[in-house]
Amino acid sequence: MKKRILSIFCIFTAAVLMLCSCGTKDSPEEGETAPVYEDRAEQKIVKITLPYSSADTLNPFTATGSENLALCYLYCQPLFDIKSDYSVEPVIAEAYEYDGRNINVTLRSVTFSDSSLLTPRDVVYSFELAKQSPAFSQRLKNVEDAYMKGERVVFTLTEPDVLGVNALCFPVVKFGSAWSDDILPIGSGVFVLTEPEKMTLNPNSQIASEINTVELYNVRKLEYITNELEIGNFNFLFDDFSEGAYKRIVAANKAITLNNLVFLELNCNNKVLASSAMRTAVYYAVDKDEVSATAYQGYSKATSVPFNPDLYLLEGVETPDVKGDRSKCATILSKLGYNYKNTKGVLTNSSDSLEFRLLVNNNNAFRTAAAYKIASELNAQGFGINVEAVDFATYTQKIASGDFDMYLGEVKLTENMDLSVFSSGSASTGIDKSSSFFGVYNSFKQGATSMDAMLDSFYDTMPFVPVCYRMGLAAYSGEYKPDFSYAPFNIYGNIENWEASK
Repeated sequence: MKKRILSIFCIFTAAVLMLCSCGTKDSPEEGETAPVYEDRAEQKIVKITLPYSSADTLNPFTATGSENLALCYLYCQPLFDIKSDYSVEPVIAEAYEYDGRNINVTLRSVTFSDSSLLTPRDVVYSFELAKQSPAFSQRLKNVEDAYMKGERVVFTLTEPDVLGVNALCFPVVKFGSAWSDDILPIGSGVFVLTEPEKMTLNPNSQIASEINTVELYNVRKLEYITNELEIGNFNFLFDDFSEGAYKRIVAANKAITLNNLVFLELNCNNKVLASSAMRTAVYYAVDKDEVSATAYQGYSKATSVPFNPDLYLLEGVETPDVKGDRSKCATILSKLGYNYKNTKGVLTNSSDSLEFRLLVNNNNAFRTAAAYKIASELNAQGFGINVEAVDFATYTQKIASGDFDMYLGEVKLTENMDLSVFSSGSASTGIDKSSSFFGVYNSFKQGATSMDAMLDSFYDTMPFVPVCYRMGLAAYSGEYKPDFSYAPFNIYGNIENWEASK
């Protein structure tokens, strides 16, 4: 919970100091030295310098670059913060009620940086902008509408979703203030922009922050952003390794789990892979922990479930070992009749053999290495996997046309862990959309099915094979101690909890 300033304490302290000063002598007596009083009102500047791009806007609803988007949570606040375990923490919201299709949000008393009060009208205005924005539209896909109801805001969902409140993490700005990319919208965050490249504490914020000054450093060439951190031009950088390769950064650092799921999709239009038992055999054949440690160089977290393994709802839930189970794989294959090997050493049941093409994008070094590692794991179990590493354009074309047996893909899940991308979205090609799992999953979203029961359905049908969740790297100057207890999209949003030694 964020630290709150008790303004009454400050007023009381000031009053005590004034009373004490009234009791001092007007002038020193002979032989006495005049006392020297320290001006305690002068605040020590505790500064941090953060990167941004002047080629992009700082307006959160039109910005596209991750560096600028991260900065919006310094001068804006969301209704809810998302913790690193994907639970929600109310910020502007005081409380909420969920009734299946509607999320009723009660607002706390919040003041914007221009001293005006935040109202439900401002929240609805911000939602409408976020709904159309590059950064937040996908997150809000299942939120159909927002309207004012007295002093509350009601959000209507397209479909019931027990994690629907996680979508309400968009920044809230004052009504009418986000009309131009050239003018920063008015927010209620810890900081306020006081100069073109400088933020200072928002005098109307009720949140205490040891860091009281943020200077912005314009990175003119983003390809050199890592070097700029290393030579000290700014103090913090988050690299999500989206280019598919690890970069060594000479600075204090910490690996951060992203909500990017790496998965193996099996084409159900292939006669052999149409069997859910065969797909389950593939699932158990792959040592996901080994793939994570080698192909991703440790910058991913192995998973045996479709959700982010950090998700709070998985606490106490028993899940299969991420190392796989070769014995189970062998047993399943034997029961399916694959008890012989052909001249290539690949298991066969006389009519069909376990020879498949594994498609991967060769422009992504992480994923290419993972594909070859997965092929090695499967081949050790009697499969005959041929990796087909192609350029991105060919990769996407082949997936779209269904020209694959297996492919290794990645999808960024929204904060409400929406898996509909596998039933009707970009990752649904080759998946049996009539699978009973999707009905059970929808029941889970409605709150009618438990996590255990939903996962049992997943294991039984195995619509796809989860492999790992990719990681990024936060690198920073050693004099700062960042707080990494919040979701990575809001990497600066909890800056008031950071410690600084200077």
